[in-house]
Amino acid sequence: MGDKVSILVPIYNVEKYLVRCLESLCNQTFSNIEILCINDGSTDSSKTIVESFMRKDLRIKLINKENTGYGHSMNIGLDHATGTYISIVESDDFIDLDMIEKMYKVAEEHSLDIVKGACFFYTNERIAEENRYVNIFDELPVNDIFCPLNREKLFLKTQTIWSALYNRNFLFENTIRFNETPGASYQDISFAFQVYACAKRMMLLPEAFYHYRINNINSSVKAIDKVFCACDELEKIDSFIAQHGKEEKKLRIIASRLGYRVMMETYINLAEAFQYALFLRMIQYLEKYKKSGLICGDIWDEEAVETVEKILVNPHKFFMSTAKSFKDNRLMSDMCLNYKVYASEVLKQILSSSYIVIYGAGKIGNEFLKYIEINNYKKEKISFAVTDMQKNKRFISDIPVYPIEFYEKKRKEVTIVLALKEQIQFDIAQNLKKRGFTKVFSLDNVIRKYLNEADANQI
Repeated sequence: MGDKVSILVPIYNVEKYLVRCLESLCNQTFSNIEILCINDGSTDSSKTIVESFMRKDLRIKLINKENTGYGHSMNIGLDHATGTYISIVESDDFIDLDMIEKMYKVAEEHSLDIVKGACFFYTNERIAEENRYVNIFDELPVNDIFCPLNREKLFLKTQTIWSALYNRNFLFENTIRFNETPGASYQDISFAFQVYACAKRMMLLPEAFYHYRINNINSSVKAIDKVFCACDELEKIDSFIAQHGKEEKKLRIIASRLGYRVMMETYINLAEAFQYALFLRMIQYLEKYKKSGLICGDIWDEEAVETVEKILVNPHKFFMSTAKSFKDNRLMSDMCLNYKVYASEVLKQILSSSYIVIYGAGKIGNEFLKYIEINNYKKEKISFAVTDMQKNKRFISDIPVYPIEFYEKKRKEVTIVLALKEQIQFDIAQNLKKRGFTKVFSLDNVIRKYLNEADANQI
C-alpha cells in the first residue's frame, strides 16, 4: 500500500472545473491518499460539489474557511496534512491517473525531498481540447539526483509548485510556509524559492502528468491591489534568507536575479494604467541590488545586466520604450499621457468605492479631501484614519477622524487611501494588507502631480 500522500486542493469559485479535478484525484492508481479540499469562502456551488464527492469517497476532507486568500488556505492544508508526501493540485486543473503512484515510487526509491514532473498546458476554450507538452526544465538534468543550490538556473524557471511531491518532514523541518497575503497572486514564488533553497535531494522527471489550464494565460493584471503582489513575495524571500542563515550571499544573488525576472514579467503583463507605479518600485529594487553588489555571478546573464543598466542610467528613456501607453508613439518627449492615464484610472477606482478612508490627516489628506468633494463624493461616506489620535483633531472640515484600528471590523468594505509621504507609504500598505485590508491605494507623487494640476484648472 505504501505511505499516505496528502493532496492539497485550494478552492475558490471553481464550480466549472472542480468535478474533473476531483475525478482525476479519486481515481488515482495509488489509493492510499487523502484529498484535502480547502474552501476559501466560495460563493458558487464548489462546496456542494465537494460534499457530493465526500459521500462517495471517504478519503476526501473538506475544510471551510473565510475568504482569506490562497497563501492562508495552503498553510491550513499543510497543517492538516498527515501524509509522508504532499502534492498540490489546483482546483481548475487535473492530473493523469498514475501521477501519484509514479512520483511516489521515484521519491521512495531515491529518498527525495522533492520530485517534480513536466506538465501539459491545457485549454478547452476552442472547438477542440488542446494539450501541449511543456518542458519547463530546459537544460536542467532529468532522472538525476541533484541539490538545487548547485543548479541555480532552476530558481529562474516558472515557479510552478504543482506537478510535484514534497516530503512532508522536509517541509516542516525547514519551516517552509506560504506567504499569507490577501488574494491569490504570486504566492507560489516564495514557496518555490524556499523549497529549492532547502532541498538536498531533488529529481526532475521528463514525463508530464499534470494538466495546467491556461484559458486565461494572456490576461493582463488589471487591479491596482495586485501591482505590488510580486514585491510582497520578494520581501518574504528576503525574510526567509535572513532566518535561513546558510549560503546567505549566494541566496541573495539568486533572489536578486529572480526578483528582476519577476518584476519585469509583471511589468510587461500589467494593464497600462498601472505600469508606471510598478516601474517606480522596480527602480528601487534594482538600485538596492546594485548597491549591495548582488548583480553578479553566472545566474546574471549578460542581457539581464545590460537591461538593468539601461533602466538605472536612464529610467525615463527605458519606460518610454517599453510602456504600453507608448506602443504606437515611441518618440514622445515626455510622460504626460501616461501619468495622466495612470492617475485618472486609479482615482476613478477610488471614487467608485462605497466608503473612502483617507489615511493621513495632514496636507496631503486635505488636498485629497478637496478633490473628492469637488467630484461630488458623498461627505457621509468619507472619514480620516490616523495612527495616533493624541496628535490629531477629532474632526477635519466636519469629517470624523478615527484611529486606523477603528476600521478593523470593516477592513474588507472600506477603501483606504494613503495620504502620506511617499517614502513611508509602501511599508504602511504592506502592514495594512497583513491586517486584512483588501482595498489600499497610494497617493504617490505622480497622482499628486495630477491632482495639483486638476486643482490649478479649477482656479
